[in-house]
Amino acid sequence: MILSKNAIHIFCNIVILFVSMQLNEVNCRQNTDIKKMILLGEDTVFLRIYTKPGKNMVYAHVHENETASLEAGLKMIEKYGGKLVTLEHSSDSIKNRNIRFTYRKTTYQFDPNRIYTADDMVLKKSISVVAGSGKVDYIILKMVKRLAKQIWNEIKEYPLIVALHNNKNTPAECTNMWFFWNRMEPESYNITSYVKKNDQSSDSNKSCAEIYINPAVNNSEFFIVTQKADFDMFVRKKYSVVLQNANPVDDGSMSVFATGFGKRYINSEAKHGRVIEQEAMLELLLLE
Repeated sequence: MILSKNAIHIFCNIVILFVSMQLNEVNCRQNTDIKKMILLGEDTVFLRIYTKPGKNMVYAHVHENETASLEAGLKMIEKYGGKLVTLEHSSDSIKNRNIRFTYRKTTYQFDPNRIYTADDMVLKKSISVVAGSGKVDYIILKMVKRLAKQIWNEIKEYPLIVALHNNKNTPAECTNMWFFWNRMEPESYNITSYVKKNDQSSDSNKSCAEIYINPAVNNSEFFIVTQKADFDMFVRKKYSVVLQNANPVDDGSMSVFATGFGKRYINSEAKHGRVIEQEAMLELLLLE
């Protein structure tokens, strides 16, 4: 049977359409948004995991209230692909930085970026009792360790881990407490936290090998990196950056934990609400 040119053309279009539909179906199957439930005492924490084919990298977002960084990360996933892991734990519309859970009539609280450590004493210091008479004992430590392990297991195999964070960057100010009693509130966290001040070293400063500050960039917006090549790359692009040293102070943070495994880890810091600025930062990294 001999087909006309028109029939062949129609047949080819049908084949192309069929193949395109199949590829789209495969793509849809690969784009995922799933939740993993983790019990913490009598409460639940969810690991929400977004994936899309593309870049072989993972974004880690552990502070639920830092919504600008999450929004920027999701936009990067949509544009370039990759994986994003975030935490959901608040029971109301207010997003909380710290995680709270109850166990045997006692409520505990911890910062989910201070739980990545093999040192139980460091971990214990990061957990506090906010209600009740219970203690931070080995049972509580075991629960929090399990959460840290499950988060780390989601990201550890990737060649590049990008942490997404926001900060307040409020200036130092004197607050009137009562009559003539004033209290000095220090400047909040920003890139200058890594600079030695008044001959006093902070844990941040002790963990800093090199620092580059571009005065044209807001002090809120900067990167923390664990590898010299990344530090040099951001310096070339004239973007503020901190190089964490090879023996940082163990404060339970993911950046210090990642250093122990020799991971390529980059923390993107921007001020709360500055989504556009954080997107631009992540573009610098992805278009290196």
